[in-house]
Amino acid sequence: MPTLDDLDWLASDEGEAACRAMASDEPADTPAAIERWRKRLPAERVTAASAMVALRRAAADKFTRADAMLLDRVALEQATDEVVASWKARRFAGCGSVADLCCGIGGDAIALAAQAETVVLDRSAVRVRMAEHNARVYGRQVEGRFGDVALTWPDAAAFHIDPDRRDDGGRTHQLESSSPPLETLHEIIAHYQHGAVKLSPGADFDNLGFEAEIEVISHGGVCRQAVAWTGRLQCDLRRATVLPAGESMAVSSPDELVWPGPAAVQAGGWLYEPDNAVIRAGLVGYLARRHELAPVDPQIAYLVGPERVDSPFLAAFEVIEVVDFSAKTVRKLLERHGVGRLEVKTRRFAARPEQVLKKIRPKGQQAATLLLTHLADRPAAILARRPGDGALSNSPCNAVGPRL
Repeated sequence: MPTLDDLDWLASDEGEAACRAMASDEPADTPAAIERWRKRLPAERVTAASAMVALRRAAADKFTRADAMLLDRVALEQATDEVVASWKARRFAGCGSVADLCCGIGGDAIALAAQAETVVLDRSAVRVRMAEHNARVYGRQVEGRFGDVALTWPDAAAFHIDPDRRDDGGRTHQLESSSPPLETLHEIIAHYQHGAVKLSPGADFDNLGFEAEIEVISHGGVCRQAVAWTGRLQCDLRRATVLPAGESMAVSSPDELVWPGPAAVQAGGWLYEPDNAVIRAGLVGYLARRHELAPVDPQIAYLVGPERVDSPFLAAFEVIEVVDFSAKTVRKLLERHGVGRLEVKTRRFAARPEQVLKKIRPKGQQAATLLLTHLADRPAAILARRPGDGALSNSPCNAVGPRL
């Protein structure tokens, strides 16, 4: 963690110049290079600049202006990325003012400041300073407050809070183990009423202890976070959002979460893998009915149908052949279709993809996807192709799995 003095220097002309040089043609990445820099700057300045350059490189996949931001490692890992933060902030439009509690380096505050007057609060004065600086990097302004969220609640019409899920040095998914404690979080919600609580996608959404809409957000196919929306910002019961497509779907009743009955996987048909946000939000059943699809099993989130469906919430695979799983059977399956470039995906299957690849060692030239799961309580292998892959020859196959 840098000090306030480090931040002041890093934001100065001299500090910025040193960081730019280290990031380009004068890196401080070897003992000799560090020694050359120490002839120009005090050792502590060299350390601060080289550490910041490394953090900015790591932040480049989250922030487009990472090369000018002030960061620390732990807060960067927990920070909301720019795309997700912008999506969330849109719901605060019209609130007038927002308190961003436990603001960290300001990943959410940067986006919130584009929608409303934003005051940031953190128990680390260093991170408050970072959040203020990082907002300016984006041409925005936030008002910084140093304080304990259990005691200090800035005046605002709405709130956003990112509870610290690493308070004991590890990472937890559950609010019960976060800081501030759940009791304080309930008090904050009662005080502000309208706001957002940032959650882990692995949190137990059914036992939060307060009424909220749960939105699960994926970015690039990876679940980044969940958000509990309260008060006027609550619109539905559950929502799944996929970014950068900017597509969102929601349900307002628990009845809409029920899955339809299962169907068999058929050669020539289509199999679909729902986006992780859909799965974590519990919207697999709703998505299946929306596109007249059926799960392959009452507890497995693979969907099947006779026709191709294009949806940002679904990855599509054309089914080539289905067999009961064994390493020997799968090797013959791949040889029969000339498959060598193989993507392996597993769901409710004991072995990991890399373990399967090591056993079967495909040797052909064709590209395909092998989906391993359980059908009719038996391990099964589904050979399929993504729409962009080259065509594979279809061979007769055994349809495996429960039928409607």
